[in-house]
Amino acid sequence: MAAAYLGMIFVLAAFALETRALISSRSLIYLISMGIGELLLTIRATVTGEWPFAVLGAIWAAFALYSIIRPVSSEN
Repeated sequence: MAAAYLGMIFVLAAFALETRALISSRSLIYLISMGIGELLLTIRATVTGEWPFAVLGAIWAAFALYSIIRPVSSEN
């Protein structure tokens, strides 16, 4: 249960900082926080059998990890 609360704190902190324009949603700290937070929440959801939430969290974590590995280019 503690890991789920920690995951929630990571996600909420990243979201709060981003919405206050203190960090970018493309920044490494945001992506790492979302990735770790969602991974922890996904584990909890899987253990408790909350499958829709587990799938959502896994996809969100995967997007965060993918965005760290393959950042969006600023060139169009």
